[in-house]
Amino acid sequence: MTQEYVDVQSHLEEVGDLTLEMAHISKRYDGVAALTDVSIRVLGGEVHAILGENGAGKSTLVNIATGTTHPDEGTITVLGTELTSLNPKTAASLGIAIVHQHPAVLPDLTVLENLQVALPRSVFAGAPEKKVARALLDGVGLQVHLSDRVESLTLAEKHLLEIAKAFAFEPKLLILDEPTAPLGGDAVDLLFRRVRDAVAEGTSVIYITHRLAEVRELADRVTVLRDGRVRGTSQVADISDPELLALIVGRTLDSTFPDKHVAQEPGEPNFVLDDLSGPGFVSVSMSATRGEIIGVAGVVGNGQTELLRALAGQESFTGTVKVEGTKLSARDLLRRSAYMPSDRHSEGLMMSLSVRENSALSALTKFKSGPFLNRGREVESVRGSLRSLSVKAPSLDASVSALSGGNQQKVVISRALLSDPPLLVADEPTQGVDVGARAEIYGILREASARGVPVIVSSSDAKELEGLCDQVLVMSRGHVVETLKGADVTEERIISAAVTSTAEAVSVAAAQREASAPALRRFIQGDYTPTVLLLVVMVGLAAYIAPGNERYLSSFNITNLLTAATAIGLIAMGQNIALLTGGIDLSVGPLAGFLVVISSFYVNDGKSPWELVVGLVLMIAAATVVGLINGSLIRFGKFTPIAATLTLYIALGGMAFLLRSTQGGYISLSFQNAVNYTFGPIPAAFMAFVALALVMEFLLRRRPWGWQLRAVGSNEDSARRLGISINRTILLAYVGSSLFVFLGALMFMGQYGIGDPSQGSAFTLTSVTAVVLGGTSLLGGRGTFVGTLVGAVLLQQLLNATTFLGLGSTSQYYFQGVLILVAAVVYTLARSRRQKRTLVT
Repeated sequence: MTQEYVDVQSHLEEVGDLTLEMAHISKRYDGVAALTDVSIRVLGGEVHAILGENGAGKSTLVNIATGTTHPDEGTITVLGTELTSLNPKTAASLGIAIVHQHPAVLPDLTVLENLQVALPRSVFAGAPEKKVARALLDGVGLQVHLSDRVESLTLAEKHLLEIAKAFAFEPKLLILDEPTAPLGGDAVDLLFRRVRDAVAEGTSVIYITHRLAEVRELADRVTVLRDGRVRGTSQVADISDPELLALIVGRTLDSTFPDKHVAQEPGEPNFVLDDLSGPGFVSVSMSATRGEIIGVAGVVGNGQTELLRALAGQESFTGTVKVEGTKLSARDLLRRSAYMPSDRHSEGLMMSLSVRENSALSALTKFKSGPFLNRGREVESVRGSLRSLSVKAPSLDASVSALSGGNQQKVVISRALLSDPPLLVADEPTQGVDVGARAEIYGILREASARGVPVIVSSSDAKELEGLCDQVLVMSRGHVVETLKGADVTEERIISAAVTSTAEAVSVAAAQREASAPALRRFIQGDYTPTVLLLVVMVGLAAYIAPGNERYLSSFNITNLLTAATAIGLIAMGQNIALLTGGIDLSVGPLAGFLVVISSFYVNDGKSPWELVVGLVLMIAAATVVGLINGSLIRFGKFTPIAATLTLYIALGGMAFLLRSTQGGYISLSFQNAVNYTFGPIPAAFMAFVALALVMEFLLRRRPWGWQLRAVGSNEDSARRLGISINRTILLAYVGSSLFVFLGALMFMGQYGIGDPSQGSAFTLTSVTAVVLGGTSLLGGRGTFVGTLVGAVLLQQLLNATTFLGLGSTSQYYFQGVLILVAAVVYTLARSRRQKRTLVT
């Protein structure tokens, strides 16, 4: 089986009905072929493995099969029905489920909410939702709390959550794209058992992997892709590993691992750890000589990642780290060592930057000419480094997000090597990397070690550590339980040491998981914490001002304060909807003023009821049109939210002056009285505002609309892969924002009673301030309507307090600016601390 193309489809034994047929599929990106005339058939009740190097087209093929990507040519037939179009929602309805290589999870939502937004309601029918969700997680061995925010999960836990979602569909076709890359041995065994059980019940499985051992263990048939074309399909039993490797890389690999270091004579150690302790590990001591590669092994979550982060200067530690006899502090290591994290998306790459920028980032000082950067030297060095790693990229200036997972990993390695580090720390360096590239990475690590750079590698693959490393530290619960050297570095010894350990220390991951269990701790880290803090500030401010001024708590002042808070709060609730999607609506202020101007022509004393109705309908129509324009400019015009809504900000202000050049058109007194009606000191409108905020909060937390809104803001790509209509969600969000502005305009009609074309522009900043005070993230995906309500009341309370404290009107603007700055900074610091805890979990 050494010819370029091997077709064994014609004489396959049919083991079941045809589940999926993809015929003559082609796909190009910017003129570059990702797939060319690819055909594949998946039979009922079989595991069909797809192999290939990074960039071979595997992920593109399965994205087409799930409707995430649309082919340029070819046909897709599912269960005998040829489909003219396919999207993720349709694919799910047909029984197609996928576990993505990069989990389609939503970091700002809880574990339970991730399940709720991804799964059809039928999954939760007949039993309490939390009980169903718990059973789904237990089925894949994921022991996390349902109220944990997904951003707090480790990479392995996110993968298990993705796997749990896929099995919950009870799919007819299950697609697994590198599902075991971050998983430990127990989790892999459990996954394989679940796959076998599903296959026994008739489920077909497409299994993408770079590990030939997994193909042997699990798959019935295998198809190899190379350079976007099918190179062969065979029964697994009928093809050898060397033949598979030759099809994958187009050449014969003599050896996966380079020769190990052979010391001519005992030398002085160039790398020493002495009693090193930190979060998640204790008392690590070892030494290595020039040319040795040190491996770190153990069951996932036993301190390996924490140790490597400390050696990269990312965590504080006690004890000593010496390189070439020089003691290095955490700050030295952070500044000088090269770190290759296991989660390349979250920690390893700046996804919005280019390939060149990501590669050169750690070595910019090398490319300086005086005070300036020498672009030619930078490009030459980066190009040479990427060429040596065989990185496949359209160009150096292409976005790194456009590369395949394996090529992204090579960019991480390129950056590490370009900086000429004194220490190279690699956590799962070959995770998601094909066999050909894996051999190249091993050679690069060995070459760096031979140059005298200490190389430390953590891997969950004991076979990889056996072939690559000269000595291996086996960790269990934060302790090094055995140090293996030379001939003792074998897969069997590594696994035996890890699983037979009786160490009693508890790792930081376990400690934090236990600590995260109490509801109080989750509440402190939750969305409602800012609301509670605001309430405390409100009470404190009232307690400070009231004793010195009896008018502060008078009915008149309370009524005015709550009326003003209702007006700005309704606009802020609309702003909150836009911010939850990751956008912003700068047009809310001028829109409010424009709507009041429209009303000033119709809602007047002496006008008939029909004219009043016409005026209100025109206001609603105008608000809806503005929302549709904002959403369309963002989604279809490709404007940024700031640019799109700033355009409407300017246009609405101009249109208001076209309708009325000066103030005019008094609002009906009866309408003003209705808007300003009170029950004692409490305005009826404020009561309605509170009720509306509670309804919106319920929809945000308990209904698909709210989950989808937050999903788009949390991670648009993941939301798209979950079948959420991004365009519709954004359009409806901006329409909703504008309709809340309409409600706010009704309040302004009652407060000001006249059409004023200059009114409204200041409300934009005020609305953003109220929303951010309430805890909504400026990045999207996280926030509350209750928090927005409290933020609006506190903001008006603070502005009201400036009068009682004798401060000038200018101070109100200072107050708003300082408040939004403080709220944003506090939120960002709190979020970064949570993320830091995540990284060491």
